[in-house]
Amino acid sequence: MEHDIRIRPCALIFRGESILLVEYNDENGPYYNLPGGGLEYHETIKEAVKRELLEEASVEIEVGPIAYVYEYQPHKDRGAYGGKRTVINIIFDCDIREGAEPVMPMDHDHNQTGVKWINLEELDRITLFPNIKEQIKQYYVERLNTTLIEDWTLPLG
Repeated sequence: MEHDIRIRPCALIFRGESILLVEYNDENGPYYNLPGGGLEYHETIKEAVKRELLEEASVEIEVGPIAYVYEYQPHKDRGAYGGKRTVINIIFDCDIREGAEPVMPMDHDHNQTGVKWINLEELDRITLFPNIKEQIKQYYVERLNTTLIEDWTLPLG
């Protein structure tokens, strides 16, 4: 049996005590995501997160180390997401290129309603998918991360 997996690189970007989030609104009301999206064929996960930030927030970024890896398994779903395939979110600690400011793109997802800086103290008052609010607050303080090893950067032999 083939297993359908979606790889979703995304960005964790802080400015002061605020985090950059993409705002959406659908039949269930407003919610937020970390900016990011699906990996495309022949694209590295770092290339994907850069492309997604341009698409969702019209901004160029510098991709840093991995902050978190979040796994969603549909067979263990407790009713929060309702997806039918495994999703692996690779969450990078990123910085916006100097002088750039995130804005709502002209060509955006039909449910996207904004690109916003949300103060960390306000996280508990919003709906965030995935619900990693506590992990974000912890990461902001500790900045514990891991390194991505890219095969193409290793010496041969």
